[in-house]
Amino acid sequence: MSTISDLEILTDMLFDDTIYDEVDKMEECKPKEYYHGKALYIRKQLTDNDNYFYFLESFLKDFNLLSEEQKKHLKEIMHIRPEVIVKEKLVAPKKKKKNNKPQLNMDDY
Repeated sequence: MSTISDLEILTDMLFDDTIYDEVDKMEECKPKEYYHGKALYIRKQLTDNDNYFYFLESFLKDFNLLSEEQKKHLKEIMHIRPEVIVKEKLVAPKKKKKNNKPQLNMDDY
């Protein structure tokens, strides 16, 4: 079990989402620039790669709920390319089947 899910369970049981300041609360119905600016502000506060990883891990939890176009755009930004797996198939040469039956003389009708 990951540490993120343990933290979510603990937060749900004890605090009911009130542990964070009201100042950090996101406002609704704002233009996309507002959310982009908020994300950049949060990103500047994450100076350590480990903190950035855990933040990104919790943030991408609902990635599957996005549309295919949005997923494709995010994958392009993160430079995620589909992996090409090459599997070589070994083909054993077929042995000639030896005909054990005696051949009949076909010229005799």
